[in-house]
Amino acid sequence: MKIAIISDIHEDVASLKKALAMIEREKCDHIVCLGDTLGYPFLRARYEKNRNVSECISLLKSYCTLVVKGNHDLFHVQKFPDFKSGYSFPKNWYDLSPEEKTETSKGKVWNYTDDLPMILKEKEAGYIASLPEFAIPEFDNLGILFSHFFYPNFTGYVSFEHKNGRKAQQHFSFLKKNNVRISICGHLHIEGLGVCFEPEDKFMMKLFNGFNYYSYGERKLKHKPSCISIPALADNGQVNGFAIIDTSNFTINAISLNTNRRFIM
Repeated sequence: MKIAIISDIHEDVASLKKALAMIEREKCDHIVCLGDTLGYPFLRARYEKNRNVSECISLLKSYCTLVVKGNHDLFHVQKFPDFKSGYSFPKNWYDLSPEEKTETSKGKVWNYTDDLPMILKEKEAGYIASLPEFAIPEFDNLGILFSHFFYPNFTGYVSFEHKNGRKAQQHFSFLKKNNVRISICGHLHIEGLGVCFEPEDKFMMKLFNGFNYYSYGERKLKHKPSCISIPALADNGQVNGFAIIDTSNFTINAISLNTNRRFIM
């Protein structure tokens, strides 16, 4: 079975359509989206003519087996995350200015000053708000945790130091509790794949520096607890793309949408 995984679309419908066409040629059985469908970052992105949030949502509803929500999705539908990573949001959070958000949260929460505003139809906003923050489906008896980011901050709404071994250990403990070895996330806009494994002891937790980074291409999955971060789909000047898990040979393949900008890390 082949599962295509996309993430961080950020309203880039041209890249989404290109990815869906490539996924169809790869004959994938399922498509999973890891969130941040919304949120056009106008300071960095250069695809405003290809920005179409309504069409992105419609395509996801038509093609995806599973969609979870990310931090930008929550912000634009003005909802609080269920998993807050220990931060307690004030009730008037969405009435605060970006500066007040930064001051109130002491920089622990994004203020989204980089996102252009948008108008969502009521059904579109309801669809985004209804999405889960994580899911653990099974494919060929392989359970995989899909989320936008790490437990206990599945949406990535709160600033979270993923290079901190003690904090990352919470995610691996969550995997163990749910009898899952592999988790896939987005959020980091990695150009290729980021792979991290559970620290083996307390000493390694102190030395743990998070993800090891690999360029686009295929890698064998390990039979031990691991978290893999995939590329962003949106074309923000990075080497954007998506990933495919093949359960028959236990591999994950990061595929670039822009082969002319590929490089070796």
